[in-house]
Amino acid sequence: MKILMIAPTPFFADRGCHVRIYEEIKALQQIGHEIILCTYSLGKDMPGVKTARCFNFPWYRKLTAGPSYTKIFLLPFLTYTTIITAIKFNPEIVHAFLPEGAMIAKISKIFFPKKKYFYDMQGSLAGECLQHKFFKPGSLRHKAMSWLERKISLWFFVITQSKNLVKHLKSLGVPAGKIANVKDGVDTNIFQPLDYDKNLANQLGVDKNKPRVIYMGLLEKYQGVDLMFEAFAAVAKQKRKTQFIVIGYPNIKKYQQICRDLGIEDRVKFLGKIDYSLVPKYLALASVAVAPKISRSEGDGKLYNYMAMGLAVVTFNRSVSREILGDAGIYAEFGSASDLTKKIIWFIDHPAKAKQFGRKARQRAISELSWKAVGKRINQVYLKK
Repeated sequence: MKILMIAPTPFFADRGCHVRIYEEIKALQQIGHEIILCTYSLGKDMPGVKTARCFNFPWYRKLTAGPSYTKIFLLPFLTYTTIITAIKFNPEIVHAFLPEGAMIAKISKIFFPKKKYFYDMQGSLAGECLQHKFFKPGSLRHKAMSWLERKISLWFFVITQSKNLVKHLKSLGVPAGKIANVKDGVDTNIFQPLDYDKNLANQLGVDKNKPRVIYMGLLEKYQGVDLMFEAFAAVAKQKRKTQFIVIGYPNIKKYQQICRDLGIEDRVKFLGKIDYSLVPKYLALASVAVAPKISRSEGDGKLYNYMAMGLAVVTFNRSVSREILGDAGIYAEFGSASDLTKKIIWFIDHPAKAKQFGRKARQRAISELSWKAVGKRINQVYLKK
């Protein structure tokens, strides 16, 4: 089948949302589908992914997650690109990512009413705006965004990836029969246990003989990184040889200053943005991985990568994290930096147990969380609806 995907985001920018889009495309291509992705002009082209990019304002260079007023003004241009692409490509299915993508799909349906439409929801629109402090809780804009989120969720059949989001959708009034939890996934051939790269470690100043803790993801408060760095400082006081490796962006200077204030500047290696294809060998530098996300509803793609690499994982006790990780990791009390500290230290003090948890996580990733399985579940939704 021909599938037109809509992604109102600067694809590809080496972050979780984009990884899911990219991996979904690859998984569906393996089944035999032909796909074109309509997206913003920003971002890098990915091998094997046909893209149609819209006009961009010269001053707009935002690659990070979160709402933006400029994105609103770009939507008409992406809508135009989508409609023109649909005329030329003549897809059977329109698969829209993110709420803005669903809005473009709604307009497209006016011109192409007979096509199948799907909304791929990765998180709460109103919840994300609150996390990014786009408006205050209970404000008029918050109420308006909640109303819009409810409306969007009712337009099309919804594909999502967690029980928590299914619950959220039902609370918005979406019937269970219009929701499919296809889960998330990971490429277990690319992300797999690798040998420690001595040359890379030497370049970065990482010592194999010391405990190594890694984080990969956005450096944003809503990701829980403020709590994580607080925990890192506490770990460093008790385990003075511990090294902390941080892969991610933006706000690097901000968090470097926080590390200076906490007295751990010399312990933390900030690596910035790493090309997605190179991520596995960087993750292989550590034995313990941290996922401190504090959003109640959002997924957490880094968990899949950690698990496939066979790392020992510490995360906050969220229902989404438990759904992904199961009993293959350990959970800190939600929002508690002190308990996060304890759990990290427990893995450092019990390296054999850490390896055992890593093996269990790897096995769970292979058996339950492969992108091949996700692609099959999405394809089943296409065929049934």
